[in-house]
Amino acid sequence: MRTRLVGSLRSSGVIRSEAVGTAMLAVPRHRFLPEAPLRAAYADDVYVTKRNSDGEAISSASQPAIVAEMLEQLDVRPGHRVLEIGAGTGYNAALLDVLVGPEGSVTTVDIDGDIVRRARKALDEVGCERVRVVRGDGELGFVDGAPYDRLIATVGTWDLPPAWWDQLAEGGRLVAPLSIRGCEHSVAFDCLDGVMRSRSIVSCGFMPMRGLGSQEGGQTVELSEGRIMTFHVEQEVKAEGARGALDGRGTTVWTPVRLKMNEDATQLSLWLACAFAGYGRMSAPFGDHGLQRLMMRWANPAVVEGEDFAYLVSRRIGGGNEIGVRGHGPNGAALAARVAEEVSVWDGECRDGVSLQITAYRKGAGPETEPRFTVPKRHTMLAIRLAPVIAELR
Repeated sequence: MRTRLVGSLRSSGVIRSEAVGTAMLAVPRHRFLPEAPLRAAYADDVYVTKRNSDGEAISSASQPAIVAEMLEQLDVRPGHRVLEIGAGTGYNAALLDVLVGPEGSVTTVDIDGDIVRRARKALDEVGCERVRVVRGDGELGFVDGAPYDRLIATVGTWDLPPAWWDQLAEGGRLVAPLSIRGCEHSVAFDCLDGVMRSRSIVSCGFMPMRGLGSQEGGQTVELSEGRIMTFHVEQEVKAEGARGALDGRGTTVWTPVRLKMNEDATQLSLWLACAFAGYGRMSAPFGDHGLQRLMMRWANPAVVEGEDFAYLVSRRIGGGNEIGVRGHGPNGAALAARVAEEVSVWDGECRDGVSLQITAYRKGAGPETEPRFTVPKRHTMLAIRLAPVIAELR
């Protein structure tokens, strides 16, 4: 089953390097999921391993596809010193241990004592005694062992804490699931001269960091009574006015923009998250897409402004999907038109060899040239600009 999973990830293009493929073949994932049936342990799916008292998932074994994708982004080499934020089951730390080899080192940090003990036990049982498992707050990293050549977070973060900057070696790489107004992407940053510049951006979804780095704000708004459609937006926008918005009649504005079948919409989602302060993610877990089909079943791009709400929809045209925007509320049609205009701007500026690049500056510093968008955080300021696509991630 392990060989079949790795073969599938290679065929789909998720595993691109020999090193990542070899590591995933070497580490038995089922040993880190003793409670899971063997088929589930090797399915390309997330597996929840711990819930809180309310039944909400707080720890899991990540989907193998995103594990492999983030390892490709991280580009670990033999001899590297690696810090992982979020121990989980210990599986990712075991993969990192294979990648760094006997001359390297891996430290994984988690705030939860149960998770730390579980990871330590599993790592010892598969022969990864060299991996250091530490109980601590990931926001603070782990100074004993710094500077690190590579730093990877396997929990969702909304900022880049000072400790991560301080503990990453000059020229090192940081990979983290970074949330921008609820739009989460795994971003690989290269650190040089006190500035972090993105090298690759991949859509993802992770459980949020706990402790000092827990995400500020955030709310879930039920958009239509009796229908499983929710909207999550950061606290800076008051989204309560949109409650029940989908119960009223809406207006759809169709754009000339088309996406090929199965084309990645990561860049479009990021563009809209930067362009609208009221950006959030909308989901229809049970396939209830209303009158029009959502562009994305999970984390579908949407915008709220007071009592007005607009979200991306799509319809099949030929061999692709035509993008539209459906608006609700007193001025929903106008909001839909504005969102549709931004979709068209993105289509004209951010395709055909051009992508968005995120540059992170520490608090008090700023970009030398005017970026396309800026997004302030607590510790950092993100400057987002257009840049040529980097074809080779490594």
